[in-house]
Amino acid sequence: MSGSPMTSLALVCFPEKADLYILERILAGGLSKMMEAGCTVIGGHSIRDDETKFGYAVTGKINPQRVMVNGEARAGDRLLLTKRIGTGVISTAIKKGAAEEKWIDAAVHSMTTLNKAAAEVATRPEFEVHTMTDITGFGLIGHAREIAVASEVSMRVFANQVPPMEGAFECIRAGHIPGGLKANREFAECVVAYDEGIEEDVKMLMFDPQTAGGLLISVRDSDSQRLAGELQSAGVEAAEIGEVIAHSKSLISVANT
Repeated sequence: MSGSPMTSLALVCFPEKADLYILERILAGGLSKMMEAGCTVIGGHSIRDDETKFGYAVTGKINPQRVMVNGEARAGDRLLLTKRIGTGVISTAIKKGAAEEKWIDAAVHSMTTLNKAAAEVATRPEFEVHTMTDITGFGLIGHAREIAVASEVSMRVFANQVPPMEGAFECIRAGHIPGGLKANREFAECVVAYDEGIEEDVKMLMFDPQTAGGLLISVRDSDSQRLAGELQSAGVEAAEIGEVIAHSKSLISVANT
C-alpha cells in the first residue's frame, strides 16, 4: 500500500435492454470518486452482458522506499482501525428489504468514503507504521490473519473496542448473514481463540465481509495515540482495537478487555 492513483480505464458490463439511466448513475458515481481520489479517467471499455459489472483498471505510482506491505507487523505494535464494520450484514438486510433507513445511510456513507485521508496521515514519515492493509472481503479476522501469518506474529483484538456500524448487530440477530461471512468464518476461525463470554453476534461481526472497508494499521506503540489523534483530526473515525504480540498457538485472540 501507499501508492497514489494517476489514471484509470472504466470497465463496464451492462445488459443491452436495461435502463441506461442506471448506467449513467453508475458512471457518474464512479467518476465522482475518481475525481476525489485525484485519478483521471482516460477511457474505458463496455461490453453487453446479462449481469451488470463495473470497475476500473488503475495505474499509479509509488515510492519504492515507502511501499507499505502486510508482513512487517512487530510485537508491541498497536492496531488501529479506520472505519466501523458491518457493511456485509447490512447489505444483506437491504437485499431482503429489512434494513432501517439510518442503517442504510451509515453503510452507504462508509462505503463511499475513500481511504485517501487515512492513508495520507498514516504514511507520514513522523509515524512509524510497520504494516497496513484494507479490510475488505475477508473481514477483520481474515485480513488480520494475513498480517499475522506474513509477519510471524499473533494479535490480540479487544472485542469491545471494535466499532460496529449502526444496525450491524440487529442484522446479525435477525439472521441477515451473507454467504461471505459464513465462508470467512469457516476458513479462518481455526486460528482464533475467544475469551470466555464473547457473545456470538460479536464473533460473527469479526468475519463480516466489508465493501470499501477501512484500514488496519500496525503502528509503533509510542506513536499510536498521536496517530489516532491525527486521523481523527483529518475526519477519520480511527479506533485502537488491539495489539500485536509474539507468535503463539492462536494467531488471533479475541479478548473482552
